Amino acid sequence: MSDRDQTLSDRDQTLSDRDQTLSDRDQLASEADQAAADLEHQRGTSPDLYSYERSAAIRSETARERLETAGLRDEAASRRDLAALERDQLAARRDLEAEALDARATELDQNDAVGDKHTLRVQELRARSAGARRRAAEDRARATEDRARAARDRELAARDREAAAHERRQAGTDELTGARRRGVGLEELEREMDRARRTGSGLVAVFVDVDDLKSINDRFGHSAGDELLCEVVDRLKGHMRSYDLVVRLGGDEFLCALPDVTPEEAHGRFDRLNAELRDGATAGPVSVSVGIAELGDEESVATLIERADRELLTSRARGS
Repeated sequence: MSDRDQTLSDRDQTLSDRDQTLSDRDQLASEADQAAADLEHQRGTSPDLYSYERSAAIRSETARERLETAGLRDEAASRRDLAALERDQLAARRDLEAEALDARATELDQNDAVGDKHTLRVQELRARSAGARRRAAEDRARATEDRARAARDRELAARDREAAAHERRQAGTDELTGARRRGVGLEELEREMDRARRTGSGLVAVFVDVDDLKSINDRFGHSAGDELLCEVVDRLKGHMRSYDLVVRLGGDEFLCALPDVTPEEAHGRFDRLNAELRDGATAGPVSVSVGIAELGDEESVATLIERADRELLTSRARGS
Protein backbone atom coordinates (compact mmCIF):
# COMPACT_ATOMS: atom_id res chain seq x y z
CA MET A 1 0.00 0.00 0.00
CA SER A 2 2.93 2.40 0.56
CA ASP A 3 3.46 3.01 -3.17
CA ARG A 4 -0.24 3.70 -3.68
CA ASP A 5 -0.28 6.04 -0.66
CA GLN A 6 2.73 7.91 -2.07
CA THR A 7 0.99 8.23 -5.45
CA LEU A 8 -2.12 9.64 -3.80
CA SER A 9 -0.02 12.05 -1.73
CA ASP A 10 1.75 13.26 -4.89
CA ARG A 11 -1.62 13.67 -6.62
CA ASP A 12 -2.93 15.70 -3.67
CA GLN A 13 0.07 18.03 -3.94
CA THR A 14 -0.52 18.43 -7.68
CA LEU A 15 -4.16 19.34 -7.08
CA SER A 16 -3.19 21.79 -4.35
CA ASP A 17 -0.72 23.48 -6.72
CA ARG A 18 -3.38 23.66 -9.44
CA ASP A 19 -5.88 25.21 -7.03
CA GLN A 20 -3.37 27.95 -6.22
CA THR A 21 -2.70 28.56 -9.92
CA LEU A 22 -6.41 28.81 -10.67
CA SER A 23 -6.90 31.21 -7.77
CA ASP A 24 -4.09 33.40 -9.17
CA ARG A 25 -5.73 33.34 -12.61
CA ASP A 26 -9.05 34.41 -11.13
CA GLN A 27 -7.29 37.38 -9.56
CA LEU A 28 -5.64 38.31 -12.88
CA ALA A 29 -8.97 38.17 -14.71
CA SER A 30 -10.64 40.36 -12.08
CA GLU A 31 -7.80 42.88 -12.29
CA ALA A 32 -8.08 42.98 -16.11
CA ASP A 33 -11.83 43.59 -15.84
CA GLN A 34 -11.27 46.37 -13.33
CA ALA A 35 -8.60 47.99 -15.50
CA ALA A 36 -10.94 47.96 -18.49
CA ALA A 37 -13.80 49.42 -16.46
CA ASP A 38 -11.54 52.16 -15.05
CA LEU A 39 -10.37 53.15 -18.53
CA GLU A 40 -13.93 53.14 -19.78
CA HIS A 41 -14.93 55.55 -17.01
CA GLN A 42 -11.94 57.80 -17.67
CA ARG A 43 -12.66 58.00 -21.38
CA GLY A 44 -16.43 58.00 -21.18
CA THR A 45 -16.53 56.16 -24.50
CA SER A 46 -15.99 52.60 -25.65
CA PRO A 47 -14.72 49.95 -23.26
CA ASP A 48 -11.05 49.06 -23.29
CA LEU A 49 -11.44 46.04 -25.52
CA TYR A 50 -7.84 44.87 -25.09
CA SER A 51 -8.23 44.52 -21.32
CA TYR A 52 -11.65 42.88 -21.66
CA GLU A 53 -10.33 40.46 -24.27
CA ARG A 54 -7.34 39.67 -22.05
CA SER A 55 -9.73 38.95 -19.19
CA ALA A 56 -11.85 36.75 -21.45
CA ALA A 57 -8.77 34.83 -22.59
CA ILE A 58 -7.65 34.28 -18.99
CA ARG A 59 -11.12 33.08 -17.98
CA SER A 60 -11.34 30.73 -20.96
CA GLU A 61 -7.96 29.20 -20.10
CA THR A 62 -8.97 28.96 -16.44
CA ALA A 63 -12.18 27.15 -17.41
CA ARG A 64 -10.16 24.64 -19.45
CA GLU A 65 -7.76 24.03 -16.58
CA ARG A 66 -10.62 23.66 -14.09
CA LEU A 67 -12.11 20.91 -16.25
CA GLU A 68 -8.71 19.18 -16.36
CA THR A 69 -8.45 19.50 -12.59
CA ALA A 70 -11.92 18.04 -12.17
CA GLY A 71 -10.79 15.03 -14.21
CA LEU A 72 -7.72 14.62 -12.01
CA ARG A 73 -9.89 14.77 -8.89
CA ASP A 74 -12.20 12.09 -10.28
CA GLU A 75 -9.18 9.93 -11.03
CA ALA A 76 -7.84 10.48 -7.51
CA ALA A 77 -11.26 9.56 -6.08
CA SER A 78 -11.24 6.30 -8.04
CA ARG A 79 -7.74 5.53 -6.81
CA ARG A 80 -8.81 6.19 -3.21
CA ASP A 81 -11.83 3.92 -3.59
CA LEU A 82 -9.53 1.19 -4.89
CA ALA A 83 -7.12 1.78 -2.02
CA ALA A 84 -10.01 1.55 0.46
CA LEU A 85 -11.11 -1.77 -1.09
CA GLU A 86 -7.58 -3.14 -0.83
CA ARG A 87 -7.33 -2.02 2.80
CA ASP A 88 -10.62 -3.75 3.62
CA GLN A 89 -9.38 -6.92 1.95
CA LEU A 90 -6.10 -6.69 3.85
CA ALA A 91 -8.02 -6.16 7.11
CA ALA A 92 -10.09 -9.27 6.39
CA ARG A 93 -6.92 -11.30 5.85
CA ARG A 94 -5.49 -9.97 9.10
CA ASP A 95 -8.68 -11.00 10.92
CA LEU A 96 -8.34 -14.51 9.51
CA GLU A 97 -4.71 -14.56 10.58
CA ALA A 98 -5.70 -13.45 14.11
CA GLU A 99 -8.38 -16.13 14.30
CA ALA A 100 -5.88 -18.76 13.24
CA LEU A 101 -3.38 -17.56 15.84
CA ASP A 102 -6.04 -17.54 18.56
CA ALA A 103 -7.12 -21.05 17.58
CA ARG A 104 -3.51 -22.26 17.76
CA ALA A 105 -3.04 -20.61 21.17
CA THR A 106 -6.26 -22.20 22.49
CA GLU A 107 -5.18 -25.55 21.18
CA LEU A 108 -1.86 -25.26 22.99
CA ASP A 109 -3.64 -24.14 26.17
CA GLN A 110 -5.75 -27.29 26.07
CA ASN A 111 -2.69 -29.54 25.83
CA ASP A 112 -1.36 -31.07 28.98
CA ALA A 113 2.09 -29.70 28.29
CA VAL A 114 3.47 -27.36 30.91
CA GLY A 115 6.58 -25.29 31.31
CA ASP A 116 7.94 -21.86 30.56
CA LYS A 117 8.53 -22.63 26.88
CA HIS A 118 4.93 -23.70 26.41
CA THR A 119 3.61 -20.59 28.22
CA LEU A 120 5.83 -18.26 26.17
CA ARG A 121 4.63 -19.87 22.95
CA VAL A 122 0.97 -19.28 23.90
CA GLN A 123 1.73 -15.68 24.89
CA GLU A 124 3.54 -15.12 21.59
CA LEU A 125 0.56 -16.43 19.60
CA ARG A 126 -1.86 -14.24 21.58
CA ALA A 127 0.35 -11.17 21.02
CA ARG A 128 0.60 -11.84 17.30
CA SER A 129 -3.17 -12.25 17.17
CA ALA A 130 -3.71 -8.96 19.00
CA GLY A 131 -1.27 -7.24 16.65
CA ALA A 132 -3.06 -8.61 13.59
CA ARG A 133 -6.43 -7.39 14.93
CA ARG A 134 -4.96 -3.97 15.71
CA ARG A 135 -3.54 -3.65 12.21
CA ALA A 136 -6.87 -4.81 10.78
CA ALA A 137 -8.65 -2.05 12.72
CA GLU A 138 -6.10 0.47 11.45
CA ASP A 139 -6.62 -0.73 7.89
CA ARG A 140 -10.38 -0.32 8.18
CA ALA A 141 -9.96 3.15 9.67
CA ARG A 142 -7.70 4.11 6.76
CA ALA A 143 -10.21 2.62 4.33
CA THR A 144 -12.96 4.75 5.86
CA GLU A 145 -10.70 7.79 5.57
CA ASP A 146 -9.92 6.95 1.93
CA ARG A 147 -13.62 6.70 1.08
CA ALA A 148 -14.34 9.99 2.82
CA ARG A 149 -11.54 11.69 0.90
CA ALA A 150 -12.75 10.10 -2.34
CA ALA A 151 -16.19 11.58 -1.70
CA ARG A 152 -14.54 14.93 -1.01
CA ASP A 153 -12.52 14.68 -4.23
CA ARG A 154 -15.72 14.06 -6.21
CA GLU A 155 -17.44 16.98 -4.48
CA LEU A 156 -14.52 19.25 -5.38
CA ALA A 157 -14.54 17.92 -8.95
CA ALA A 158 -18.21 18.87 -9.24
CA ARG A 159 -17.37 22.34 -7.91
CA ASP A 160 -14.52 22.62 -10.41
CA ARG A 161 -16.91 21.85 -13.26
CA GLU A 162 -19.44 24.35 -11.95
CA ALA A 163 -16.69 26.98 -11.64
CA ALA A 164 -15.49 26.17 -15.17
CA ALA A 165 -19.00 26.76 -16.52
CA HIS A 166 -19.11 30.06 -14.61
CA GLU A 167 -15.71 31.07 -16.02
CA ARG A 168 -16.91 30.34 -19.56
CA ARG A 169 -19.98 32.50 -18.98
CA GLN A 170 -17.86 35.27 -17.49
CA ALA A 171 -15.41 35.10 -20.38
CA GLY A 172 -18.19 36.12 -22.74
CA THR A 173 -20.15 38.50 -20.50
CA ASP A 174 -19.74 42.27 -20.47
CA GLU A 175 -18.80 43.22 -16.92
CA LEU A 176 -21.09 46.25 -16.77
CA THR A 177 -24.27 45.40 -18.64
CA GLY A 178 -24.42 41.60 -18.72
CA ALA A 179 -24.59 41.60 -22.53
CA ARG A 180 -22.20 39.40 -24.48
CA ARG A 181 -18.72 40.79 -25.00
CA ARG A 182 -17.84 41.87 -28.51
CA GLY A 183 -15.40 39.10 -29.47
CA VAL A 184 -17.42 36.22 -28.06
CA GLY A 185 -20.70 37.78 -29.17
CA LEU A 186 -19.64 38.14 -32.80
CA GLU A 187 -18.52 34.51 -32.85
CA GLU A 188 -21.96 33.53 -31.56
CA LEU A 189 -23.57 35.75 -34.21
CA GLU A 190 -21.63 33.91 -36.90
CA ARG A 191 -22.90 30.58 -35.55
CA GLU A 192 -26.46 31.94 -35.59
CA MET A 193 -25.99 33.01 -39.19
CA ASP A 194 -24.72 29.54 -40.11
CA ARG A 195 -27.69 27.95 -38.37
CA ALA A 196 -30.15 30.24 -40.15
CA ARG A 197 -28.67 29.33 -43.53
CA ARG A 198 -28.57 25.63 -42.67
CA THR A 199 -32.19 25.50 -41.53
CA GLY A 200 -33.55 28.03 -43.98
CA SER A 201 -34.93 30.19 -41.18
CA GLY A 202 -34.61 33.96 -41.04
CA LEU A 203 -32.30 36.11 -38.95
CA VAL A 204 -32.53 39.82 -38.23
CA ALA A 205 -29.65 41.92 -36.91
CA VAL A 206 -30.48 45.10 -35.00
CA PHE A 207 -27.87 47.80 -34.41
CA VAL A 208 -28.83 49.67 -31.22
CA ASP A 209 -27.45 53.03 -30.10
CA VAL A 210 -28.47 54.60 -26.78
CA ASP A 211 -29.41 58.20 -27.52
CA ASP A 212 -27.79 61.11 -25.66
CA LEU A 213 -25.65 58.96 -23.37
CA LYS A 214 -22.84 61.52 -23.51
CA SER A 215 -25.11 64.30 -22.28
CA ILE A 216 -26.26 62.14 -19.36
CA ASN A 217 -22.63 61.41 -18.50
CA ASP A 218 -21.81 65.12 -18.67
CA ARG A 219 -24.83 66.21 -16.62
CA PHE A 220 -25.05 63.46 -13.99
CA GLY A 221 -21.73 61.62 -14.12
CA HIS A 222 -20.60 58.32 -15.57
CA SER A 223 -22.30 56.28 -12.85
CA ALA A 224 -25.67 57.59 -14.12
CA GLY A 225 -24.64 56.66 -17.65
CA ASP A 226 -23.66 53.17 -16.47
CA GLU A 227 -27.02 52.77 -14.76
CA LEU A 228 -28.79 53.80 -17.95
CA LEU A 229 -26.83 51.27 -20.04
CA CYS A 230 -27.69 48.50 -17.57
CA GLU A 231 -31.35 49.52 -17.54
CA VAL A 232 -31.52 49.59 -21.34
CA VAL A 233 -30.05 46.09 -21.57
CA ASP A 234 -32.38 44.77 -18.86
CA ARG A 235 -35.43 46.22 -20.58
CA LEU A 236 -34.12 45.08 -23.94
CA LYS A 237 -33.86 41.50 -22.71
CA GLY A 238 -37.45 41.79 -21.50
CA HIS A 239 -38.50 42.12 -25.14
CA MET A 240 -36.35 39.24 -26.32
CA ARG A 241 -36.33 35.49 -25.99
CA SER A 242 -33.77 33.62 -23.89
CA TYR A 243 -31.87 32.51 -27.00
CA ASP A 244 -31.80 35.94 -28.69
CA LEU A 245 -28.33 37.50 -28.72
CA VAL A 246 -27.38 40.87 -27.20
CA VAL A 247 -23.78 41.99 -27.82
CA ARG A 248 -22.10 45.13 -26.52
CA LEU A 249 -20.08 46.53 -29.44
CA GLY A 250 -18.88 49.73 -27.80
CA GLY A 251 -19.71 52.22 -25.08
CA ASP A 252 -23.35 52.83 -26.03
CA GLU A 253 -23.67 50.56 -29.06
CA PHE A 254 -25.20 47.11 -29.01
CA LEU A 255 -26.07 44.47 -31.56
CA CYS A 256 -29.02 42.11 -31.29
CA ALA A 257 -29.53 38.95 -33.32
CA LEU A 258 -33.11 37.67 -33.55
CA PRO A 259 -33.62 34.28 -35.22
CA ASP A 260 -36.95 33.49 -36.92
CA VAL A 261 -38.15 37.09 -36.67
CA THR A 262 -39.21 39.41 -39.51
CA PRO A 263 -37.95 43.00 -39.73
CA GLU A 264 -41.51 44.18 -39.02
CA GLU A 265 -41.67 42.13 -35.83
CA ALA A 266 -38.28 43.48 -34.77
CA HIS A 267 -39.44 47.06 -35.34
CA GLY A 268 -42.47 46.35 -33.16
CA ARG A 269 -40.30 45.10 -30.31
CA PHE A 270 -38.09 48.17 -30.33
CA ASP A 271 -41.04 50.52 -30.63
CA ARG A 272 -42.38 49.00 -27.44
CA LEU A 273 -38.94 49.25 -25.82
CA ASN A 274 -38.75 52.97 -26.65
CA ALA A 275 -42.24 53.51 -25.26
CA GLU A 276 -41.08 51.96 -21.97
CA LEU A 277 -37.91 54.06 -21.89
CA ARG A 278 -39.79 57.28 -22.56
CA ASP A 279 -42.30 56.58 -19.83
CA GLY A 280 -40.35 54.81 -17.11
CA ALA A 281 -36.56 55.03 -17.39
CA THR A 282 -34.75 55.94 -14.19
CA ALA A 283 -32.78 58.73 -15.89
CA GLY A 284 -35.97 60.27 -17.29
CA PRO A 285 -37.32 60.03 -20.83
CA VAL A 286 -34.65 58.34 -22.98
CA SER A 287 -34.67 56.36 -26.19
CA VAL A 288 -32.58 54.12 -28.42
CA SER A 289 -32.01 54.42 -32.14
CA VAL A 290 -32.05 51.20 -34.14
CA GLY A 291 -31.09 49.96 -37.55
CA ILE A 292 -32.49 46.67 -38.73
CA ALA A 293 -31.04 44.38 -41.41
CA GLU A 294 -32.24 40.97 -42.51
CA LEU A 295 -29.57 38.36 -43.20
CA GLY A 296 -28.81 38.02 -46.89
CA ASP A 297 -27.29 35.15 -48.86
CA GLU A 298 -23.53 34.67 -48.48
CA GLU A 299 -23.36 37.70 -46.18
CA SER A 300 -20.54 38.06 -43.64
CA VAL A 301 -20.81 39.21 -40.05
CA ALA A 302 -19.09 42.48 -40.94
CA THR A 303 -21.39 43.33 -43.84
CA LEU A 304 -24.53 42.43 -41.89
CA ILE A 305 -23.49 44.73 -39.04
CA GLU A 306 -22.50 47.46 -41.52
CA ARG A 307 -25.91 47.31 -43.19
CA ALA A 308 -27.68 47.51 -39.83
CA ASP A 309 -25.48 50.47 -38.85
CA ARG A 310 -26.23 52.27 -42.13
CA GLU A 311 -29.92 51.67 -41.59
CA LEU A 312 -29.63 53.28 -38.14
CA LEU A 313 -27.99 56.38 -39.66
CA THR A 314 -30.64 56.53 -42.38
CA SER A 315 -33.39 56.21 -39.78
CA ARG A 316 -31.92 59.07 -37.75
CA ALA A 317 -31.59 61.21 -40.88
CA ARG A 318 -35.27 60.68 -41.57
CA GLY A 319 -36.02 61.83 -38.02
CA SER A 320 -37.60 58.49 -37.02
